[in-house]
Parts: sequence; structure tokens; C-alpha cells
Amino acid sequence: MGNRERAEQRANELDALIIQSLKNGDNFRVEAGAGAGKTYSLMKVIDWLEKEKHKQFNKNGQHVACITYTNAAVDVIKGRLKSENFIQPCTIHTFAWGLMKRFQSSLIKDVGELELLPKKDDGSPYTIDEVNRVSYELGTRYVRDGELFLYHDDVIKLFVNMLKKSKFRMILANQYPIILIDEYQDSFRSIMDLFLQYFIDQGEKPQFGLFGDSWQTIYSSMGACGEVVSEHITVINKEANFRSQDVIVQALNKIRPELPQMTATDETDGRIFVITTNDYVGLRQKGAHYKDELPDQELFSRVDSVREKLHDLGWDSKSQKTLMLTHRLLAKEQKYENLFSVLGDHLKDADDEHFLFFMNRVEPVYEALATNSPKNLFEALGIERKPIETIEKKQQWKLLRSSLETARQGRIIDVLDAVDGSGLIGIPDKISYWLSVYRANDHVSLFHKNPIETLYKIPYSEVLNAIEFQKPEAEFSTDHGVKGEEYESVLFVMGRGWANYRFDEYLIQNPQLLSGKELDAYIRNRNLFYVCCSRPMKNLAILVTFPVSGEFKAYLERVFGVNNLFDYPSFLQMTPD
Repeated sequence: MGNRERAEQRANELDALIIQSLKNGDNFRVEAGAGAGKTYSLMKVIDWLEKEKHKQFNKNGQHVACITYTNAAVDVIKGRLKSENFIQPCTIHTFAWGLMKRFQSSLIKDVGELELLPKKDDGSPYTIDEVNRVSYELGTRYVRDGELFLYHDDVIKLFVNMLKKSKFRMILANQYPIILIDEYQDSFRSIMDLFLQYFIDQGEKPQFGLFGDSWQTIYSSMGACGEVVSEHITVINKEANFRSQDVIVQALNKIRPELPQMTATDETDGRIFVITTNDYVGLRQKGAHYKDELPDQELFSRVDSVREKLHDLGWDSKSQKTLMLTHRLLAKEQKYENLFSVLGDHLKDADDEHFLFFMNRVEPVYEALATNSPKNLFEALGIERKPIETIEKKQQWKLLRSSLETARQGRIIDVLDAVDGSGLIGIPDKISYWLSVYRANDHVSLFHKNPIETLYKIPYSEVLNAIEFQKPEAEFSTDHGVKGEEYESVLFVMGRGWANYRFDEYLIQNPQLLSGKELDAYIRNRNLFYVCCSRPMKNLAILVTFPVSGEFKAYLERVFGVNNLFDYPSFLQMTPD
């Protein structure tokens, strides 16, 4: 029996355990490491429910919620289902709003308590007495004719508040006896904690099925829940890896011995190289962020040389991705250095509201308008209803397209003015605040240590260049930009450049001896290291750009093998087999 057959046999056995947990009414968590086929298992559960439970659920007027991370994932699942199905794929926003919208009096009260009322054009706030209905459509917060339209984050805050009410929880459980959550580790911690508190840990319905990988939680600082643990949850570990060759899988097993995997491929021509730079005798960088890192030009020179050598050794450069923590030179080379000088590591930390707004909302909307694609426009707006319903509305969207075509040739502020003036795309509260600061010519309030005009006067072309850099097909990427991706070969440049990451300090730690911020830092370092090392299907090279010695060297030797460690000069002298 080959590797593929063994892996498929084991995967089928585990999928049978998942179905059995479902039949038993148990809460379960499918922990699926890199390449383990999490989505396949989720679809098998959905197929089983559709076949075995449709009569019962249709008779009772009940549903199965399948909460996914994106609207694109919703569409994939919907494409597998029969029409008028009791299984409802949805994002958490759609799920929450579908349950809450009938409770208008409670929503109006909660909106006041949570201070979710926008300001009027004259700057004075709306009062709760001026609201007679709450709606959620385009993710824009405003009031029209007594109707309050919610911003995306408002829905989550209101849902958390509603979950604290027993009547609401009873209705949720009755309407949705089963809730499946895809990429559970990226769920809002505020919501998952309440699911645990009121349902799972109490042994109360609904039944929960969680699918994901806690070790692929990178953005826990943004409110993602990470690993979900409860004695009332059955854990099923997926043990096959359908992505990577055995040389990669064996290294991953040493990184993560708690979840050993078997490879599903019989190919054995993959390689691992760990390349150290201890040979460098010049002055290294100083400072908290870049301490002991190679100087900028030396670093890029060595990255280029390693890439060339890997090509000489037979790696296909077209199917290779270079992952880097050091972002400053990348920004200069990719022509968004002014944007990086203002935002710095906030670009990589994915916590800058402006860049995320441009990347995830403005540009997808513009692309949808430019290609005349209503479907893509719903996706870009994060809604499921048609945004263009009248001739007047159609003209408004047409005008926005024209305005953006001009504004995108100018500065960041020009694009924000075009979007804000249209009234069609909701501007997040934080950006609205900074727009008001800019328009008031306020130089006292600082945005990342700079007046906001420093950001707003940057050419928008730099935003477009930074967005292009984030795309999966880009030749280079920051380490955070490849979660969920896979490549034939990966060059991981393990360096300095971010205060949150010190691989040599944290990978050698025993997490059982850590707590608080130290444990959080360990998990952050471990997860990113695991994500980077688990992307390749065939080849992995790690260029360590700070000195390697002691316990960290021993760690690298243990994980990747002594014979796979090379100093930089020796690696450049290698010849093809």
C-alpha cells in the first residue's frame, strides 16, 4: 500500500469518527494540521446531514448553520447544496443579523447602551429617541428617516450583547440545533467565549462542530479566539498531509509532535536547506526591532544569491515564494516606501484601518464597478442583497466609478473624499475620525506618530503597490501573507524586524513553563514558524539572517537534521546532484 492509500484510509477512518460524533450529539473539534483536508471533512459532514437529516429538520422548520470566514467560502458550500436547503452557509455577520433583526425594541435599546449612534452632519449625535428601526445592509452606519443602518463591527457587538439574554439563546438553539464553524480558530473570541459559557460547557444545545487549526492562528491580537478547549468537546485530529512530501512532513512532526502526520505522496525528491549567516564579520544592526540583523543591503544581496543558487540546484523560480519578516527594503523595492514609513509594521500586523479598508473594500468595489460585475460588487460590499435597485442608485454607482478612476491617480485623501462623498461605501468609524481631524487641520492629534496629513498626502499608487505585494502570486511576501496558501518551494527568510517575533528566543521555550504575555509570545512565534514551514509541497529553504548558536542551533538541527544545516559560503558552493 502506497502513502496515498494509507493516508486516504486513515482520513476515511477519522471522517467516520466525525460522523459518529455528529450522530451521538457530541460537540466536536476537528483539528486539522497543514494540508490535512479540513474542508473535505466539513463537506462530508454537510453531505451526511443533507442526506440523513433533511426530513427531520424540514418538518420542524429548523436549520443547520455553517458559519464560514468569507462570502467566497459561503458560495463554495452553497454550490454543493440542493436548492431550498435547511443547511445555511453564512458568515458570522449574516448569521448574527438573521437571528437579531426581529428583536427591534431590544436592538434599539442596546444600540443606545453600546453607544452605536452616528453623528449628524452638524457634528451633534443622534439620540435613541430618533431611531425607530435598526437595519444592516451595506455595513455603513447612518440614520435615514428614523432607520439606523449598522456598521459591520456593530453587528458583532450587538450579537455578543444578545447572547447574554436567555430568551435569545433559547430561540437560537431551537432554530439552529447544529452549528458548524469553519476556520474556528479565527472566530471572534468575544462570541466563542459565550458559546462555551452558555452552551458547550453547560451541555446545552446547539451541538457545535468546529473545523480548523489552532496553530494557524496568527492574528490573535485582533480578537481571534485561537484554540477552543472544553471537556465537553471531543477532539479529532486529522493525521494525513495531502500537501507536502515526507521530508517536509517529518520536520513538521518535530515542530508539532502533538499532531503527527503522514504524507499522502510517494514523491521523495524534495529538499530542506537551513542556511546560517554566522560568517558575516561586519557590523550588524542595532535597536530593539532589528538587533543582530544583517545590514539592509547585505541582507538583500544574500537573499538574491540564495534564490539564484536554489534555481541552479533545480528549484523552479516560477513556483517559488520568498517569505520575509523584514519589510522595509521590500517596501522600497516594491515602491511603497512612503506608505511604509508612516504605517511601518502596522501593514504587516494587519491592524491599520486605512490599508485594510482600501485593500478589502475600496479596491474590490472599484474592480467590480470597472468590470460591471454585480456579483463581485455584492462580494466586495460583504452583503447578499442587490445593491443597485433603482435607476437613481445605478447612476450613483456609475458616478462613484468615474470619481474613483480620477482619485486613484492622485493622493490617498482624494480616494477617501471620493468614497465619502458617494455615500455608497461605509467608512469605518476610525477613518471617519481621522478624516475629521484632517479636515479640521488638526496637527496635534498624531496618527502613528505623524500628523494625519502625512498619510493622506501620499500618492494612492503606493497603496496599490502595497496591495499588489499582498497578493498570493507575488514573488515576495511577508510571512503573514501566506496563511492558507501552498507553493512548490518556499524560501523562508528568518530574520528580525518586528518586536513581536524572536524565533531564536521563543521556539526553544517549554510552553508548560510559560504564562501570560510570555506564553502569548511563544504561541505567536510558534504559529508563524509553523505556517511558514508548512507552505511548501516539495522544497523548503530557511535563510537565518541573525547569528545562530547554542540552544537555537540545537533546535534547528533536531527539527531539520544536522546534515541539512549549511553556512552561507558552503551553501553557495553546492552543486546539483
